[in-house]
Amino acid sequence: MGGKGRGLTFINNVLSWDEVDCAPASGLPEIAVAPITGVDENIGDAMPEREFHDALVAGAKAAGIFSCIGDGVPDYKFTDGVEALRRHGRMGAIIIKPHLNRKILERYEMAEDVAESVGTDIDACTLATVESKAGLEKKDAALLVALKREIRVPFIIKGICREVELELVEAVHPDIVVISNHGGRVADDLEGIAVSLARLAARARKHCGEVWVDGGLRSRDHLLKAAALGASRVLIARPFIQGVVALGAGGIASVLAEQFGIG
Repeated sequence: MGGKGRGLTFINNVLSWDEVDCAPASGLPEIAVAPITGVDENIGDAMPEREFHDALVAGAKAAGIFSCIGDGVPDYKFTDGVEALRRHGRMGAIIIKPHLNRKILERYEMAEDVAESVGTDIDACTLATVESKAGLEKKDAALLVALKREIRVPFIIKGICREVELELVEAVHPDIVVISNHGGRVADDLEGIAVSLARLAARARKHCGEVWVDGGLRSRDHLLKAAALGASRVLIARPFIQGVVALGAGGIASVLAEQFGIG
């Protein structure tokens, strides 16, 4: 679960929520389990992948929060999450790696019945755990527009934290933008994500319907700051991973109560 290189972006993410100059909002944003896969590579093989996804989805359902499903290599890292949504009668945001468009659309069809929204995490083409194993590509505006045209639910672009990526938002007009640097796992020298949200959210909202954010959220105050800075939904990964590995599905509610003061 560590950050890339020296882990500086991951550290910056966590610190930025305390450092950003922002009065907290009066109400919480929507909360979701972030798209997470790869128990073997990312979590030390702590539990079987299928069991992990089942606990994430069951725990989110019991706690009354949203689910995102991620993608990975081999394919079961995607299908186990999709199947967990089906078993528990849940819809989720389906975030697919930046494969060739044909493969993204194949995955969309596999998950269409449980997809509240679908998109791609454009920064994952440099993610160490998948870049050498999958035919990923850097997405330009034309490729993203072509995807959006084929997808019949709200379209997400995840991985926006720099000007060059904001230009894609301006060209594509996705339904949802996720301000994210992949939890500090794709680059070692980026600003904290709260700084990125403060800098980009208002501009992104001119070209999309919703702004979500992930990265470094560790307290209720962080969630309130995210809402104040323009995020309608926050995606949380590492705290929920720790909770599920320790306590199973009940770890989601435990983390919400003990770390975020919810429930």
